[in-house]
Amino acid sequence: MAWDDEPLFGNDADDTAAARPPRPSGDPWPILVVDDDPQVHAMTAVLLRDFDFDGRPFEVVGALSAAEARIILAERPDLPVALLDVVMETEDAGLRLVRYIRDDLANRRMRIILRTGQPGQAPERDVIVGYDINDYKAKSELTAQRLFTTLVSALRAWRDIVTIERNRLGLERILNASASLFELRSMRAFVERLVEQLSHVVDPGSVPAILACRQTERGDGLSHTVVVAGIGRHTRAVGLSIAEAVSPALASAIETAYQSHNNLYGGGHCVLVFRTREHGKTILVLERAEPFTADEHRLLELFCNRVAIGFDNVCLYEELITLNRSLEHRVEARTAELATNQRALILAKERAERALERELGAKENQSQFLGMVSHEFRTPLAIIDSAAQLLAMRAEQAGPDMLERLSVIRGSVQRLTGLIDSHLTDERLQSNALVLERGPVDLAALILTVVNPFQVAYPDRRFDFDLGALPERADVDAHLVGLVLANLITNAVKYSNSGSAITLRGHTDGAMAVIEVADQGRGIPKCEIPRLFERFFRGTSAVGVPGTGIGLHTVQQIAHLHGGAVAVDSTPGIGSNFRVILPVMA
Repeated sequence: MAWDDEPLFGNDADDTAAARPPRPSGDPWPILVVDDDPQVHAMTAVLLRDFDFDGRPFEVVGALSAAEARIILAERPDLPVALLDVVMETEDAGLRLVRYIRDDLANRRMRIILRTGQPGQAPERDVIVGYDINDYKAKSELTAQRLFTTLVSALRAWRDIVTIERNRLGLERILNASASLFELRSMRAFVERLVEQLSHVVDPGSVPAILACRQTERGDGLSHTVVVAGIGRHTRAVGLSIAEAVSPALASAIETAYQSHNNLYGGGHCVLVFRTREHGKTILVLERAEPFTADEHRLLELFCNRVAIGFDNVCLYEELITLNRSLEHRVEARTAELATNQRALILAKERAERALERELGAKENQSQFLGMVSHEFRTPLAIIDSAAQLLAMRAEQAGPDMLERLSVIRGSVQRLTGLIDSHLTDERLQSNALVLERGPVDLAALILTVVNPFQVAYPDRRFDFDLGALPERADVDAHLVGLVLANLITNAVKYSNSGSAITLRGHTDGAMAVIEVADQGRGIPKCEIPRLFERFFRGTSAVGVPGTGIGLHTVQQIAHLHGGAVAVDSTPGIGSNFRVILPVMA
């Protein structure tokens, strides 16, 4: 068995003197060893003495108990790796120490490796699952070579975590710094604040020296680079050319960066090219004694890329200020023009208000006129209708030839009464004053009642009925539904020829009652059906037929008030079929 594979905690063997390579000169890696056996500390220190990683040797920081380890961790929280025994002053002292490191100290960076001589006391699966540790080793299997391999893996992981945290903190500083920059509106204040915030992104060293410079045109038309902001020893260099403000070597580096558009990094300085899309370049120079690391290079470049947007915003803001000043005169002229237009609008408004008042007055007069017509016409019409009925009864025996004339009289009375009802109902619909008076209604009986006067007035029409499928009762406004039926029957009579049939059907569709009025008249062109229920609309088939164009509009509005609808199917030259759909229950 090779020397590196010998058990670390096996039986003692004779020491063999051998030539050892010289120890690395770098800072040692501190390894916390927590074990109640002093021999473990001694053997670990002896074996690690012969190893190094990244040019740095190992240093054992020993603790003989978990309590002693807590004291060490309080003083040195940056220890990268800990080798912990499980059983020490108590059977679970090592596991309790793990909880203390992760929970109480909130130390997530340290890599914790458990090694125990009694695996049965802390089974590997339970420990790995229940505790935030990074490796688990039995002392009997941890040879010198395996110890070195385990430590190197842990150190690499710790180093990566530290790098990630360092970059995270750098990004937070970038966000905090750039956020305040976006609030500035002055170019000079922006550049000065930029230089100030840049010193917080990376460590500027004990004596920070940062400057910003831009190219400007001289009176002779040539451009030269001048310092526009600075801190540290460059504070008094603002306004000077770079040849006067910095060393010749640094001035040459600045000019090279301007020409190449690339960042330059030297031993004690870095030159950053701060590019924007529309407003040229700014050069930022950071100087310090220590060289800038690769991580700091990335942070600085990220910072510059982020604040480039803010730089453009400041330039645009200054351009907007200039543009705003040029617009002020135009605004003054436009304001005077608007004042003139406003006076004209006021006059137009006054004229429109007077016209509206006249229209409202006319509408009120119309409403009063309709009320007067309804009151003054209904009584004479009722008297005429009653007289016509009495004369018809006598004419059946004394003069049958007078029945036709009396029928014409009664039909005219009904048309006038229906016209008055339609206009009054339309007026109430337009003013939202129509209120339903629902009650239980026998729809079949209502239909027969409405049709009866038409049968008397138009003996030349045949009225067919199919009403057996209607519900016995429906909760509707009997007067308004009667008006709907009267309007539809009137249209069927007006637009059909003598001797043709008018069919009234009814059936139940779920919770809805459907009433159909079909005729064999002129029919309606398909292109006019979408506008058929518009107020005052009269189609081409209404030519030569008296009417106002409000009847079907009133039918639709009454159906909607009941929560129903109205539809029509029509074929020119064959006839039309209107369907009124009403809910049976409110």
